[in-house]
Amino acid sequence: MPHSCAFPTLHRVALEARPPADSDIVVLPLRLFHTDVLEGRRSLHRILGPRLQGYRIDVDAARHCIRIEMNVRRGELAACLRLLTAGMPCAEFGRIARPTHWMH
Repeated sequence: MPHSCAFPTLHRVALEARPPADSDIVVLPLRLFHTDVLEGRRSLHRILGPRLQGYRIDVDAARHCIRIEMNVRRGELAACLRLLTAGMPCAEFGRIARPTHWMH
């Protein structure tokens, strides 16, 4: 059964247990070294637009950073990486993985 996971003032994302078996969605982790969630969210939408299939944002207050897990299509991964690298030059990327939860 889907449930919602977010702060009440942020965009809500519905999570389901597993993505569909034929899904071409991958998770692209990103870390930004500031704690302005709204600015991070705006930047994602501005840079990726419709390429962004879903995302989850966590704030790591101890390290003064934001962790973002974005869902993008595998075929658009290279384009997304180029756009994010140009639009967020100080961002750090993590290891690309298959989604463990389906965000839509």
